Amino acid sequence: MAMNSLYECSVAHCRLKPKRHSFNYQVFMFCVDLDELPALNRRLIGFSHNRFNLFSIDDRDHVDLGHTGIRANLTAWLATQGFACPADARIRLVTFPRVLGYGFNPISFYYIESKVGEPLIAVAEVVNTFREMKLYAIETSDAGGIWHRRVAKNFYVSPFSDPGIEFDFKLGIPSEKWRVNIDDYDAGERILLSAVRGEQRELTSTRLIWYSFKYPMLSLKIIGLIHWHAFLLWIKRVPFFRKSAKREVQLDVMRPHSSINKN
Repeated sequence: MAMNSLYECSVAHCRLKPKRHSFNYQVFMFCVDLDELPALNRRLIGFSHNRFNLFSIDDRDHVDLGHTGIRANLTAWLATQGFACPADARIRLVTFPRVLGYGFNPISFYYIESKVGEPLIAVAEVVNTFREMKLYAIETSDAGGIWHRRVAKNFYVSPFSDPGIEFDFKLGIPSEKWRVNIDDYDAGERILLSAVRGEQRELTSTRLIWYSFKYPMLSLKIIGLIHWHAFLLWIKRVPFFRKSAKREVQLDVMRPHSSINKN
């Protein structure tokens, strides 16, 4: 299994209630071993770590508790959740890159494995358009290797999604194929389905250059689609939640916006 690769993905969303609305689009994501980011920075044309390039991964876009590097910050956060990450654990990050220095990354995933490849824990890192961030530890996997947890969202992801409902995470382990489902539940009823289906591709300089044409301005596409479909939901008169209206259920948010800091 390649530790560093790309995934060509189909992303699908289907809102079931209060009004049906669905769409899908094509993207690609990086899957990288955090310890190998410096080597990838040197080896790949068109990719950098913490520097401007065609595509880049920047530590500032991810979990930050004041330590140096994504790994140190993630392991510090995991410690607050009661999980002691082994010093020799391998951590893979699946994420959208910055494109020409600009990035908007609605979700990233961390897969933590022992030195010999035993799955230990997974983490979902969710970011909203206010650039707030919330992490969710997913500690249970089934016999098929799917990480699963239903948990209170406690985060403002969308003006058309109550921050007080639940996320249901089902994360597959990245291999030749990769799949993720994140559904929204309200009072035990599924109201929104989100899915990612990925096919593994080799991470090479040639492919990165090709993807700059195949997926032009990826980051702008993602943020543009978010706002376009928000407009369509508004047109359909789907109920709208103001961010400041439910401050009490927006908990453990990193980089909190002023709207939830007001007394």
